[in-house]
Amino acid sequence: MGRIGYHTASSAVIAYQLGLDVTANNIANVNTNGFKASRADFADLIYTERNNRNEETQYGHGVKVDKTNMLYEQGILKHTERKLDFAALDDGFFGVRTLGGDMMYTKDGAFYINVTDNTLRDSNGSYVLDYSGNEITVPYIDGLPDYDAIREAVGIFTFQNPYGLDQQGRNYLEATESSGEAAAAPQIKKKQGYVEASSTNIANEMTQVIEYQRAFQLNTKMIQLHNELEEKINSLR
Repeated sequence: MGRIGYHTASSAVIAYQLGLDVTANNIANVNTNGFKASRADFADLIYTERNNRNEETQYGHGVKVDKTNMLYEQGILKHTERKLDFAALDDGFFGVRTLGGDMMYTKDGAFYINVTDNTLRDSNGSYVLDYSGNEITVPYIDGLPDYDAIREAVGIFTFQNPYGLDQQGRNYLEATESSGEAAAAPQIKKKQGYVEASSTNIANEMTQVIEYQRAFQLNTKMIQLHNELEEKINSLR
């Protein structure tokens, strides 16, 4: 007996498990500032002709996760009243340089002042950059940080294809050949005293969980049914 049905259902179990992993990550980051949810895109696998005498009889071989795409919908802006919190609107990103010297980009604008060297840092300790890609040294007036000057200094960057950015963890994105190089974008607005919330939509994600779970269960039943049929056929020999 052929194993096409078994392998087809097995591929679906694997694919929907990966889909659930993507959805679980979205839900886990529902309270992560600036987080952009991802979506798993599925694609069917190859088709073969079971009977060469009838070319119209084709059998599929399952499904796979073709790719994951980030969803760049603007998250809700949360008013924090904290003068070192910023939200980059639309397709704008903040530029940071990690302590290891890597250039990264983020939508998380919750910054702080490092009192050791008076530089503006993000929650990972990376240096926040100005429009020229330089580290920002915080200016002071009468012993207090000049928050207006800080707002003007914080750089905003855009990409020709933000969907080509590579996720690096820690809320960081890295430029790739597909995304193109970062370009300073002073025309993009930024709001002080706000942070951008996660773009995760819990209602949509829970709907996705139910859909994946049912598809997962149905395909495991298909595997079980295929094994039972094979056992019965083998017992007839």
